[in-house]
Amino acid sequence: MSDQPDAIRERRGRNLDRAVSFSDAVMSIALTLLVLPLVDIATDNADEPILDQLDRFEPQILGFVVSFLVISQFWGAHRRVWSYLADYDEKLLTINTFWLLLIVFLPYPTALLFTESDTNSGSAIFYLLVLLGIGGLMLLQAWYVARHPWLRHVDDQRSVRAQVLPTVVTTAVFALAILLTLVDRSFGLLSLLLLILVQRFAAQKDEPVRKPRPETRP
Repeated sequence: MSDQPDAIRERRGRNLDRAVSFSDAVMSIALTLLVLPLVDIATDNADEPILDQLDRFEPQILGFVVSFLVISQFWGAHRRVWSYLADYDEKLLTINTFWLLLIVFLPYPTALLFTESDTNSGSAIFYLLVLLGIGGLMLLQAWYVARHPWLRHVDDQRSVRAQVLPTVVTTAVFALAILLTLVDRSFGLLSLLLLILVQRFAAQKDEPVRKPRPETRP
């Protein structure tokens, strides 16, 4: 009985839900790791006035805010790709595993970025290269899903271009940020704010077309 197609689909559906839940949990852990250095700062400087702490440790606080927003944007991109899935395979899971690896690794280059001198672009480029790797693996996931339509829900009629374009633009933003950082570190990092516009554009493209309800007369 367990070998019936319906039972197999149900089991694979449960496993797909587990894969999504696991990815969400890993991203939650990565976000938690970002705040731990700030907790250490507060503990080690408990006798210092809060305003003085905010002024002295502004780079670390800024690093937390930037990386929190970046990981949140990645979570949104991951959610949009995986929300269309009806099935999965081991290749997709493998790509997703390496993507999660870089997500969890991100707090390390973040710590380097906001503890070194503003004139040192090396840590900024390292940070952006990690982001570029995360974006590239997200693009690979989107492309893989787009090229394997049997993984998606039958009602997903988007073209390959529509599925892949948002992650292409996101990856391009990281590449642009690296180039700008070679000229000016601060300007290069600020260019990451373009990700917010990219994700808003992607979210609008994913919104379903709502047909107006017919008017009802009494």
